[in-house]
Amino acid sequence: MSLRITNSMLVRTALDGIARQRARLATTQEQASTGLRVNRPSDDPASASRAAQLRAETAANAQYRRNVAQADGRLVALEQSLRTAQGVVVRARELAIQGASGGLDADARRLLAVEVETLFDEMLAAANGRHAGAWIFAGTASDAPAFSRSGPFASGSPPPMVGFDGDSTEIEMAIDEDRRAITSFDGRRVFQGDADGNGAPDAGREDAFAALGELWRALDANDQAAVTATLDRLDRTQLQLELALARVGAIGNQLAGAEDALGLEALSLKRTLSDAEDADTEQVFSNLVAHQTALQASLESAVRAIQPSLFDFLS
Repeated sequence: MSLRITNSMLVRTALDGIARQRARLATTQEQASTGLRVNRPSDDPASASRAAQLRAETAANAQYRRNVAQADGRLVALEQSLRTAQGVVVRARELAIQGASGGLDADARRLLAVEVETLFDEMLAAANGRHAGAWIFAGTASDAPAFSRSGPFASGSPPPMVGFDGDSTEIEMAIDEDRRAITSFDGRRVFQGDADGNGAPDAGREDAFAALGELWRALDANDQAAVTATLDRLDRTQLQLELALARVGAIGNQLAGAEDALGLEALSLKRTLSDAEDADTEQVFSNLVAHQTALQASLESAVRAIQPSLFDFLS
């Protein structure tokens, strides 16, 4: 039994061929337009899955890099406040040495006390340092100043008191999948030497405000011996601030290392993602020409195949 090839069969075969060529051409045109070899999961399920994973890793990398930048900004603010506080202590010590001199009278020491009042306020401002609207020594209670002052400087009266109103929690920020960096210091520990929160400085530490207040009181009272006694307290305060600055330096090194590693990882992810989904531009345009030529040939072949002839009308 012979199989008869009808005109309708030729038409269907020709149209199917044209449809396939148009589909190939459309795919290639999309690749040329987007620059991607994989534009939808069906193009290459394995590569599409890998690309999705790489994009998620790239997004996480970008977030970690933003965290590092934010942490670095907070660290700069911490360092500025601590260096300001250091400057206050250095000047206070100079005044204490002057005030401890036996050649000064009560009026001269009173003038020195007036400058200590200014230093006290500068120390309070440093302890209430801010970054991006947040008080950096207040822990999680960073929407309000870390410290508050009560009482005035009044000759013959006790010096003002300073209370810690913040939270002792030191805020951390994720800088990669496994590491976190401290971005705020416990202000009570840094400025009052009180890490355990019992209201008194820990062994070997000092309350910077109390030390300055005692220097003021001794100068105001013209008490030479008491002025001399404040030198040890100021030295402990200075050491305390130096230890805090050393922590800043260590965290800064940690952030610099993380920034470098994240930058290298970002480049690696970009290359790997490109390998997974980007099209080979040269190959795509070569395919584009080939598919356009093939489609044109299919169209011409189809026209010849389905042209009616006298035999078609007679059969």
